[in-house]
Amino acid sequence: MKLRGIFAFTLPFLLSAQETRIEKSALRAHLAFLADDLLEGRGMGQRGGDLAVKYLETQLRVLGLRPANGDSYLQAVKLASMLPRPEASRIVFETTKGPLDLQLGKDFFLAPSGPKAQVDLNATLVFVGHGISSSNGGRDDYKGLDVRGKVLVMLMGERTDTNAASPCGTPAHYQGRWTYKIEEGIRQGAAAVLIVHTPISARYAWSVACTGWSGERFALDSGAATSILGGIISQDAARKLFAAAGQDLDALTHRAEGPDFRPVDLQIRAKGAVLSKVKHVVQYNVVGVIPGMDSVLKDEYVGYSAHWDHFGRHEDGRIFNGAVDNASGLAAVLAIAQAAIRKPARRSQLFLFLTGEEAGLLGATAYVRSPLRPLDKTAAVLNLESLNFLGETKDIAALGADSSELGDHAKKVAASMGLRFRGCAPDPAGLYFRADHFAFVRGGVPAISPGFSLDGGWDYVNDPKTSQAKADAWLRNGYHQPTDRYDPTWNLDGMAQQTRFVFELGQVVANAPQKPRWLNDAANFEGRP
Repeated sequence: MKLRGIFAFTLPFLLSAQETRIEKSALRAHLAFLADDLLEGRGMGQRGGDLAVKYLETQLRVLGLRPANGDSYLQAVKLASMLPRPEASRIVFETTKGPLDLQLGKDFFLAPSGPKAQVDLNATLVFVGHGISSSNGGRDDYKGLDVRGKVLVMLMGERTDTNAASPCGTPAHYQGRWTYKIEEGIRQGAAAVLIVHTPISARYAWSVACTGWSGERFALDSGAATSILGGIISQDAARKLFAAAGQDLDALTHRAEGPDFRPVDLQIRAKGAVLSKVKHVVQYNVVGVIPGMDSVLKDEYVGYSAHWDHFGRHEDGRIFNGAVDNASGLAAVLAIAQAAIRKPARRSQLFLFLTGEEAGLLGATAYVRSPLRPLDKTAAVLNLESLNFLGETKDIAALGADSSELGDHAKKVAASMGLRFRGCAPDPAGLYFRADHFAFVRGGVPAISPGFSLDGGWDYVNDPKTSQAKADAWLRNGYHQPTDRYDPTWNLDGMAQQTRFVFELGQVVANAPQKPRWLNDAANFEGRP
């Protein structure tokens, strides 16, 4: 017994001395297939999404991972699908000077937050600044105003004073996300939430926003229909809307920065109805397990995650392949599984391929609500999202690393690889809240997105200026667009580098005597999943 105990404790460390092998050829093969036209953009509720799930399930079986859900690799996620019908929908903004010339599906978008085929609207508009109402003594844009049954017009993002005062990845920043704003609108009893989009506050163009809001919308299917509408309006259209109310958008935006801001009645009424094709679908998280080697710690888990969904094939025939976002993350997690099966650790390792990220972290949220392994036994989740396709870098980063002891582990792993670790930086685009790790954070699990490549500023080894220009061009023209397609000339050395970093970080956490601890209030988000 004693010898077995020593062997179980020391084996992972003997194995850790072996060279880590991340198969770049496997990365390229997975990436090329998962981003191929055959999978039609891996849309939820579409044939391509089903093919992606089958591929991931098959790969886990081939690698030898154990099913995480009894004898199945699949966890069902019940979703409601709402496909807007702009040709049958009509919303008119009535002003004191007559109806305003704004077109639903072009100048603004509205969609139901739940499975309701028709949502009627007849309500006045109120500007509520950033739409923030904090129960912990923070900023309150509502000032006690009863906004039940109103259309709440609000600014995207968060106040600049909040952005400057709060560390990245803390609760204050979540109030800038569109998901928070609609959640708060529901809590306030609003009829609709209309968020003013600007390229500066969103950090992406109006065309990118149109991709998300014009296609099929999804929500976790709770079985209860809701009548609230959520949506966005372009900056140009918002200027017309505010001008028709005798207001200036820029002036009110400035006023909304101050603590004394109070809601403004725009004296405009929105009337009409939004119609959608509603259906109920079941999609799947794909989850496999590599058992741990330690007799005690094997009941704890280190998770690696990536979302498999993208925007699929639209009704006009366009395919949103999602090569970088997020076939790259899927390929990386599969490569990590391939390495980890040859190098077991003290803790068990969990591999999660999640659905519904693009629709608001739905698969991750569903897992947190009904975990296949206890959350209090989950030491950490390392999420892979939109990786580097432009070659090696001299640095590495991880969204949320400064919120827990994961950051200390990440710094040591980076140093062992000769990389400079980039710590917490300003996050005006709210990237921390736009990837699946955040659902786990809200569930109390330390979780980060290592290697996330959308935040820019990377120190590329080869031709840094040209490489950064290519990264910026992809963010402008490829992000959430049909042009996010796999290119066989991509240099995947950087992707392999990021994948190895995550694998090594996972090994450190999986073999550490203690689970990572929180360092601040990053887990204290209002409204856990």
